[in-house]
Amino acid sequence: MSDAPRLCGFVYDDGVAAQTLMIRIVEELRGRGRNIAGAVQYDRMKPGRKHCDMFLENLATHHVVRISEDRGEGASGCRLDRDAFAMIEAELLASLAVQPDLLIVNKFGKTEVEGGGLRRVIAEAMERDIPVLVGVPRRNLDSWNEFVGEFALGAESKDDVATWLSDTLVFK
Repeated sequence: MSDAPRLCGFVYDDGVAAQTLMIRIVEELRGRGRNIAGAVQYDRMKPGRKHCDMFLENLATHHVVRISEDRGEGASGCRLDRDAFAMIEAELLASLAVQPDLLIVNKFGKTEVEGGGLRRVIAEAMERDIPVLVGVPRRNLDSWNEFVGEFALGAESKDDVATWLSDTLVFK
Protein backbone atom coordinates (compact mmCIF):
# COMPACT_ATOMS: atom_id res chain seq x y z
CA MET A 1 0.00 0.00 0.00
CA SER A 2 1.22 3.47 -0.86
CA ASP A 3 1.82 6.37 1.53
CA ALA A 4 -0.38 8.56 -0.69
CA PRO A 5 -3.26 10.26 1.13
CA ARG A 6 -6.53 8.32 0.77
CA LEU A 7 -8.35 11.59 -0.03
CA CYS A 8 -7.73 13.71 -3.11
CA GLY A 9 -9.34 17.05 -3.88
CA PHE A 10 -9.19 17.88 -7.59
CA VAL A 11 -9.13 21.69 -7.61
CA TYR A 12 -10.62 23.23 -10.74
CA ASP A 13 -11.74 26.46 -12.34
CA ASP A 14 -13.66 24.95 -15.28
CA GLY A 15 -16.64 22.92 -14.09
CA VAL A 16 -17.30 21.37 -17.50
CA ALA A 17 -13.72 20.13 -17.81
CA ALA A 18 -13.80 18.75 -14.25
CA GLN A 19 -17.10 16.99 -14.89
CA THR A 20 -15.68 15.49 -18.09
CA LEU A 21 -12.58 14.27 -16.24
CA MET A 22 -14.67 12.61 -13.51
CA ILE A 23 -16.83 10.84 -16.10
CA ARG A 24 -13.73 9.69 -17.96
CA ILE A 25 -12.23 8.28 -14.74
CA VAL A 26 -15.46 6.42 -14.03
CA GLU A 27 -15.49 4.93 -17.54
CA GLU A 28 -11.82 3.89 -17.25
CA LEU A 29 -12.31 2.25 -13.87
CA ARG A 30 -15.51 0.50 -14.90
CA GLY A 31 -13.66 -0.78 -17.97
CA ARG A 32 -11.10 -2.30 -15.62
CA GLY A 33 -13.84 -4.00 -13.61
CA ARG A 34 -13.43 -1.75 -10.57
CA ASN A 35 -16.17 -1.27 -8.00
CA ILE A 36 -16.90 2.45 -7.94
CA ALA A 37 -19.20 4.27 -5.54
CA GLY A 38 -20.16 7.91 -5.48
CA ALA A 39 -21.86 10.30 -7.82
CA VAL A 40 -21.18 12.32 -10.94
CA GLN A 41 -23.30 15.17 -12.21
CA TYR A 42 -24.82 15.52 -15.63
CA ASP A 43 -26.33 18.79 -16.78
CA ARG A 44 -28.97 19.02 -19.49
CA MET A 45 -29.63 22.35 -21.11
CA LYS A 46 -33.21 23.35 -21.76
CA PRO A 47 -33.94 25.09 -25.04
CA GLY A 48 -34.62 28.78 -24.49
CA ARG A 49 -33.63 28.65 -20.80
CA LYS A 50 -30.49 29.88 -19.08
CA HIS A 51 -30.63 27.25 -16.31
CA CYS A 52 -29.97 23.59 -16.97
CA ASP A 53 -31.48 20.56 -15.28
CA MET A 54 -28.98 18.89 -12.96
CA PHE A 55 -28.81 15.13 -12.45
CA LEU A 56 -26.62 12.93 -10.25
CA GLU A 57 -25.79 9.36 -11.16
CA ASN A 58 -25.22 6.95 -8.28
CA LEU A 59 -22.13 5.19 -9.64
CA ALA A 60 -22.77 1.97 -7.71
CA THR A 61 -26.33 1.47 -8.96
CA HIS A 62 -26.42 3.64 -12.10
CA HIS A 63 -29.56 5.24 -10.63
CA VAL A 64 -29.93 8.80 -11.98
CA VAL A 65 -31.82 11.40 -9.95
CA ARG A 66 -32.77 14.92 -10.94
CA ILE A 67 -31.42 17.18 -8.19
CA SER A 68 -32.60 20.53 -9.51
CA GLU A 69 -36.00 22.11 -9.16
CA ASP A 70 -37.53 23.94 -12.10
CA ARG A 71 -38.75 27.10 -10.44
CA GLY A 72 -39.28 29.02 -13.67
CA GLU A 73 -37.07 31.17 -15.85
CA GLY A 74 -37.14 34.23 -13.60
CA ALA A 75 -36.32 32.43 -10.36
CA SER A 76 -33.05 33.12 -8.60
CA GLY A 77 -31.26 31.47 -5.73
CA CYS A 78 -30.60 27.82 -5.03
CA ARG A 79 -32.38 25.35 -7.31
CA LEU A 80 -31.21 22.24 -5.46
CA ASP A 81 -33.97 19.74 -4.68
CA ARG A 82 -32.90 18.95 -1.13
CA ASP A 83 -35.16 15.88 -0.85
CA ALA A 84 -33.69 14.33 -3.99
CA PHE A 85 -30.19 15.16 -2.77
CA ALA A 86 -30.91 13.56 0.62
CA MET A 87 -32.04 10.40 -1.18
CA ILE A 88 -28.77 10.26 -3.13
CA GLU A 89 -26.81 10.80 0.10
CA ALA A 90 -28.56 7.82 1.73
CA GLU A 91 -27.90 5.66 -1.34
CA LEU A 92 -24.22 6.60 -1.35
CA LEU A 93 -23.83 5.83 2.34
CA ALA A 94 -25.39 2.40 1.74
CA SER A 95 -23.06 1.75 -1.20
CA LEU A 96 -20.01 2.01 1.07
CA ALA A 97 -20.98 -1.23 2.82
CA VAL A 98 -19.47 -3.30 -0.01
CA GLN A 99 -16.08 -1.57 0.40
CA PRO A 100 -15.74 -0.12 -3.12
CA ASP A 101 -12.33 0.49 -4.69
CA LEU A 102 -12.99 4.23 -4.89
CA LEU A 103 -15.58 6.84 -3.91
CA ILE A 104 -16.01 9.72 -6.34
CA VAL A 105 -17.83 12.89 -5.34
CA ASN A 106 -18.22 15.15 -8.33
CA LYS A 107 -18.21 18.43 -6.43
CA PHE A 108 -17.61 19.94 -3.04
CA GLY A 109 -20.34 22.47 -3.74
CA LYS A 110 -22.39 25.07 -1.96
CA THR A 111 -24.28 22.52 0.13
CA GLU A 112 -21.01 21.01 1.38
CA VAL A 113 -19.56 24.49 2.04
CA GLU A 114 -22.62 25.14 4.23
CA GLY A 115 -21.82 21.99 6.26
CA GLY A 116 -24.17 19.46 4.63
CA GLY A 117 -24.37 17.69 1.33
CA LEU A 118 -22.06 14.75 0.91
CA ARG A 119 -19.68 15.58 3.78
CA ARG A 120 -20.98 12.62 5.78
CA VAL A 121 -20.41 10.28 2.83
CA ILE A 122 -16.83 11.49 2.43
CA ALA A 123 -16.15 11.12 6.16
CA GLU A 124 -17.67 7.63 6.26
CA ALA A 125 -15.55 6.51 3.30
CA MET A 126 -12.43 7.82 5.02
CA GLU A 127 -13.33 5.93 8.20
CA ARG A 128 -13.65 2.77 6.10
CA ASP A 129 -10.27 3.45 4.42
CA ILE A 130 -11.88 3.82 1.00
CA PRO A 131 -9.95 6.16 -1.32
CA VAL A 132 -11.97 9.28 -2.12
CA LEU A 133 -11.71 11.64 -5.10
CA VAL A 134 -13.62 14.90 -4.80
CA GLY A 135 -13.95 17.73 -7.31
CA VAL A 136 -13.31 21.06 -5.58
CA PRO A 137 -14.21 24.32 -7.32
CA ARG A 138 -11.43 26.80 -6.59
CA ARG A 139 -14.01 29.20 -5.09
CA ASN A 140 -14.71 26.56 -2.40
CA LEU A 141 -11.08 25.69 -1.67
CA ASP A 142 -10.92 27.44 1.71
CA SER A 143 -14.01 25.59 2.95
CA TRP A 144 -12.63 22.32 1.58
CA ASN A 145 -9.34 22.85 3.40
CA GLU A 146 -11.21 23.62 6.64
CA PHE A 147 -13.16 20.37 6.22
CA VAL A 148 -10.25 18.05 5.37
CA GLY A 149 -7.35 19.69 7.18
CA GLU A 150 -4.10 18.00 6.19
CA PHE A 151 -5.73 14.69 5.29
CA ALA A 152 -6.06 15.38 1.56
CA LEU A 153 -3.85 15.77 -1.44
CA GLY A 154 -4.62 18.81 -3.57
CA ALA A 155 -4.53 17.91 -7.26
CA GLU A 156 -4.35 20.80 -9.72
CA SER A 157 -4.34 18.85 -13.00
CA LYS A 158 -5.62 15.64 -14.54
CA ASP A 159 -2.04 14.34 -14.43
CA ASP A 160 -1.99 14.92 -10.66
CA VAL A 161 -5.25 12.97 -10.36
CA ALA A 162 -3.87 10.12 -12.51
CA THR A 163 -0.75 9.94 -10.35
CA TRP A 164 -2.84 9.88 -7.18
CA LEU A 165 -5.05 7.12 -8.57
CA SER A 166 -1.98 5.10 -9.50
CA ASP A 167 -0.33 5.71 -6.13
CA THR A 168 -3.43 4.60 -4.23
CA LEU A 169 -3.37 1.33 -6.18
CA VAL A 170 -6.65 2.03 -7.91
CA PHE A 171 -5.19 1.27 -11.33
CA LYS A 172 -3.00 -1.67 -10.26
